[in-house]
Amino acid sequence: MIDNGIAIDCSALQTVGGIKQICLRSFKSGDAVTFSDDPAKHDVTKIVDSGASTATWKLFEFKNETADLTINATKENGSTVFECGLTFMIPQINNVKMHELQTMLNTCMMAIVVTSNDEKLVVGLSKKYANSETSPEKNQTFLNLVSMEGGTGAAYSDQNGLTISLMARQFELPRQYDAASGAGLAVNTSTLTATTT
Repeated sequence: MIDNGIAIDCSALQTVGGIKQICLRSFKSGDAVTFSDDPAKHDVTKIVDSGASTATWKLFEFKNETADLTINATKENGSTVFECGLTFMIPQINNVKMHELQTMLNTCMMAIVVTSNDEKLVVGLSKKYANSETSPEKNQTFLNLVSMEGGTGAAYSDQNGLTISLMARQFELPRQYDAASGAGLAVNTSTLTATTT
């Protein structure tokens, strides 16, 4: 049921595109996630490790103006599927970066995408059609590696790097991360980590 309208004001027209930060983590057995469907809310209010008060994420930096989140919804037989694609470019191929990318091949991930307007969108988590309310790693809406494309280039002016594409097939729009603790998302760029509560 539609319960509110949507207002567009001057500040909405001044927003910019793009992504500022991408935080990724692998699902772990016992992860605790809390969703909020309070009036005018579509949030995740808690993401923590099993038995802990926080969860640690890895910060993936990328070349400016290459990161992009796309959302494509299709409805069939009364069920809507949202394919959320996250793409970003990592410049300069080297062993350290290749090692980290290699670990993505067979892992089930979730992401917090921080937009240029400071919205924190959670991708890879879905409450709707959840296989388990208490074990989010069983919900099968996780973020997966879809492709890597790039190379060293041939000419000195060619781009050297890889474009990473991740995809989550979930059953609702991405939710906003809004920690009930008020702590929010704590990002440490020097250690390339982030923390949620």
